[in-house]
Amino acid sequence: MIVYAEYVFLENFIMNYLILSLTSKFGKAIPQKIKLVIASSVGALYAFIIFFPSLHFLFSFVMKFACSMLIIVIAFTPYRFKDFFRLLGIFYFITMVFGGAGFALFYFTNFNGVISNGIFYITNISIKNIIISCGIGYILINFCWGYIQKQLSKDKIFMKVKIKMNGEAVELVGMVDTGNSLIDPISNHPVMIVEFDAILNLLPLDTHKIFMTSKFPNFNDIATSINNTAWVTRLRVIPYEALGTENGMLVGFKPDGVVIEHESEIKNINDIIIAIYSKKLSKTGNYRALLHPDLI
Repeated sequence: MIVYAEYVFLENFIMNYLILSLTSKFGKAIPQKIKLVIASSVGALYAFIIFFPSLHFLFSFVMKFACSMLIIVIAFTPYRFKDFFRLLGIFYFITMVFGGAGFALFYFTNFNGVISNGIFYITNISIKNIIISCGIGYILINFCWGYIQKQLSKDKIFMKVKIKMNGEAVELVGMVDTGNSLIDPISNHPVMIVEFDAILNLLPLDTHKIFMTSKFPNFNDIATSINNTAWVTRLRVIPYEALGTENGMLVGFKPDGVVIEHESEIKNINDIIIAIYSKKLSKTGNYRALLHPDLI
């Protein structure tokens, strides 16, 4: 059987790019397109080892795992081990779903192919079969992911939060958000995002108007309004990225302390930064703060 190298590369590149794109979507990561292209190309080139028998030792479990790790690093460049392994797990989950969908489809259809050291090459695959298998894989992933998220949502962790500042305190309900990985770049303290309205009484009066009149308050205006006060040393700027926002900035401050209560457990935290969010975090109003996972 003749195996064409260009087809091996193209098929693997397309599937790698699709899997990495879905990993980005479900992992809440926003990589650059060029990084996805490079990572997909690396994965596609790895399949070329099938043409070099002397290099088949690279098909070992350790080398396959190392290649997948390299692909994740190239595509997403995660800076924390927790984010890295989360993306790697999602990458494997999506890969297995797509692989299962592809095998199931081709099992019930006529095809010729070869399997060598984990590389599955199909010779008479059609565009129609590729589209159908990708469609089935995508539907399965959405269904499985939606089911998992639904089950997890039943156990969403809501906690009572008390924020202390200059002898004042506000109490509110916060939700632990596994997608919140914000860290203060100066102190490396975890960041808790809180609605402006919920902590209004803790903030200097001169800053109220700034937050009320702008969805994205200007840091310089806030810094000027609290000049020559003790608040200057507490002020923070927290960079963030979100869908449609690559270089966002949240204004925050260092509180005197935060008390988090869940069931019978009470936790006092001093090493924390409060980021001020000018809009609503929950449409239903069930919670008014997003807690960093490291806080629990």
